[in-house]
Amino acid sequence: MRRRQIALVMAAAMAASALSGCGGSGNSGSATTAAPATTAAAASEAPEAGGESAGETEGADGEAASGDKEGYLSTFDVAGAGDVSLDVMITSLGDSDGGPFLRGVMDKYMEMYPNVTLTPVECSMNDLYTTLITQATAGTLPDIFTMSEAYSANCLEMGMMVDNLPELLGEDYMNGLLDVAIENSTVDGTFVFMPWQNNTSAMVYRKDLFEEKGIEIPKNWDEFLEAAKTLTEDLDGDGKVDRYGSAFAGTRNDSAESRFQTFALTFGCDFITPNGDGTFTSGFGTDAYKNAMTTFVRLATEEGITPPGFVETGYSEAYTMIAADEACMFFSASNVLGGIYNANPEMKGKMGSFPMPTAEGVSPVTSFSSVGMTISNTCENPEVAADFLKYLTSVENSVAWNEATCRLPVVKDALTAICENDEVYNGFVEASDSAVIYPPFAGLAELRDICGECWQTVVSEGVAVEDAIANAAAKAEETAKTYSN
Repeated sequence: MRRRQIALVMAAAMAASALSGCGGSGNSGSATTAAPATTAAAASEAPEAGGESAGETEGADGEAASGDKEGYLSTFDVAGAGDVSLDVMITSLGDSDGGPFLRGVMDKYMEMYPNVTLTPVECSMNDLYTTLITQATAGTLPDIFTMSEAYSANCLEMGMMVDNLPELLGEDYMNGLLDVAIENSTVDGTFVFMPWQNNTSAMVYRKDLFEEKGIEIPKNWDEFLEAAKTLTEDLDGDGKVDRYGSAFAGTRNDSAESRFQTFALTFGCDFITPNGDGTFTSGFGTDAYKNAMTTFVRLATEEGITPPGFVETGYSEAYTMIAADEACMFFSASNVLGGIYNANPEMKGKMGSFPMPTAEGVSPVTSFSSVGMTISNTCENPEVAADFLKYLTSVENSVAWNEATCRLPVVKDALTAICENDEVYNGFVEASDSAVIYPPFAGLAELRDICGECWQTVVSEGVAVEDAIANAAAKAEETAKTYSN
């Protein structure tokens, strides 16, 4: 893969604050700044997340645009659109933290526009790909649905979405998004989905225990192992480990498999490389991939630093272990902090983040990805759908969304406000300087699943790791050929 290194230049103020600890106490995910923002209390009362809709703002032509709200770049007369009904399928609707918040924002939008009915449709991220393929084939796609770079090439290939999304969102809105997020949402020059969540990967950790034990932030995987061993303890003296140094997700789903893709990057392994002529080459047959998979399995199952049950440990199980003081480190996007805090609010102030460790000789690197939303090509009211998406991702709602879930936005002003006020995000900010974007590849989900199959056969079926890797390499090369022109 021809990796494109990025730097998330968020704002001068945020960059300066990141280097000095973000200027906050780090005791909470809340952000209280002069920028438009709700309080933590408002975030917990989701119907108020959008704030009051008083006032109008002037458009570029100097006249007030119909429907414009404070902090909300509306450019379409929603109230004059007649009765509108939109099905909204966002994977976070099923989350214990994000779901209530999203439903509250939807309720607030319908209060502003009584002529609009928004119907929430739940679908887990792990089921998204198969669900969308089925719906697109049957012609039953919801009006708005979740999309990410893992499926964006498929989305474009199947013509699932509208072909004028930037125009629907408007120039002012597009200018407020991180450039890298726009690039990540674009396939062959087409803006496929509106990015929403900044999923830069980093390691979250028990900062309080690192400080208590004098552990330095690990820069490579050998140092990570040593730190994890120090943190693995029998706390009550009964001869059994009570707290492990780390948790690893090993379930066979996109959540765990996408994490391994980031892990592989830290060994210098690119899953797929475009050859510039419409063909692709898999990286699964390289020494970098072999080292990554071998180390992943060893750390997760052989060193005694992780809780038992690796192949049954998913994202929620991993963050629950940290919340229960049973594990100390886990790599993820920032939303994992929301899961930890939701399971155990007492963990606020105890957590931190640092950039991904790397293998010897590999420069700092991590992945940038973005989950967002797009509008179906079968949507009868795409202008209203776009208006709702702009409302949902306004600065005010983006800050409140972070308060509710600890997810980082791609709206630049909201990202600045959040990172200036909570040092727990320092590692994600630092990691962003060495983040890379994966190239669009329609078979990415298949490559990821090949990895999940690889480690599962080793751990659950006793297949030799060398044989499992060879099998994965053969399948990956065939996948690369299938999607080559």
